[in-house]
Amino acid sequence: MSLTALLDVLLPGDGDFPAASATTLPSRLSAHPRFANTVPPVLAALSDGITPDTVRRAERDHPAAFAALLTGVYSLYYTDPGVAAALARLTGYQTRPPQPEGYDLPAFDPALLAIPAARAPLYRPTPEVIDD
Repeated sequence: MSLTALLDVLLPGDGDFPAASATTLPSRLSAHPRFANTVPPVLAALSDGITPDTVRRAERDHPAAFAALLTGVYSLYYTDPGVAAALARLTGYQTRPPQPEGYDLPAFDPALLAIPAARAPLYRPTPEVIDD
């Protein structure tokens, strides 16, 4: 059974997103220390071939193995550079880590702290605490 065929049934792609086989997903999934072992049990359950119907049956018959595989598939698919670029193009949101570049934020308004600053303390002082 072919991992790439299975992945393309799960993530066939469309006009906006690439199919799984057009990404780094197959090689990354196979080499990943946490997710590589999720592939064989699902492929073994697909001895009748890989079609949407046989994949649904494998999911129904082996829910734990299938869920473990899907965790890896989705985690690695959405971190693929091509998929991240599609997300950025569609949403306008840059799919990158916030550091070191950061994100532009509006200037902080200190007036937002006026209400909590005016409140009495929400705790009782203990004998160990000395208020000056």
